[in-house]
Amino acid sequence: MSRLLFVALPLALAACSSEPSQQEGADDFANRIGQNESAAVDGMANPDKPNTANAQPPQGADLTQLQKLGDIGGVNLGTREGGCTLMIGKDEMIIAGGVSDRAIPGKAVVRIGDSLTTVDALVGGLDAVKSGTTFEGEGFTVTVSPAEGDQQRRPANVLVRDAAGKSQSYSGNWICG
Repeated sequence: MSRLLFVALPLALAACSSEPSQQEGADDFANRIGQNESAAVDGMANPDKPNTANAQPPQGADLTQLQKLGDIGGVNLGTREGGCTLMIGKDEMIIAGGVSDRAIPGKAVVRIGDSLTTVDALVGGLDAVKSGTTFEGEGFTVTVSPAEGDQQRRPANVLVRDAAGKSQSYSGNWICG
């Protein structure tokens, strides 16, 4: 037994003393999570669920049915100084952001009909995004109503309404940073 320990101990020490791995850089991280523009070009995006967003939702889609966002690596929400995410269970359903200037509206992205669509908030900047606001898209609105307070994570209700008046409610957590 001691002879086995005598042989195994140097092997274990050799494994532990191998050269340290290099720290992951920003580009490496972006590639890994699908947020590097060149990664999208290299075919990392799923063609069935595009990772770029359009200003208009797809024709014939039910505009009240939000879907899990999935890969949003090709989405440009513009300049942001912070933002919020609606989580329903473990699924990201809305990602929104804005700047501190209250005269500039925030922006968000949702997935409807297997397509990412950007929506614009009413004016109010990042403060409005964090406290809850209405985002307007072509033919639909998304109203986020988080619980009172300034905690980073708060319960929230979301109402999605199409131009015909059909609506769907969602409940989750509005997580801001």
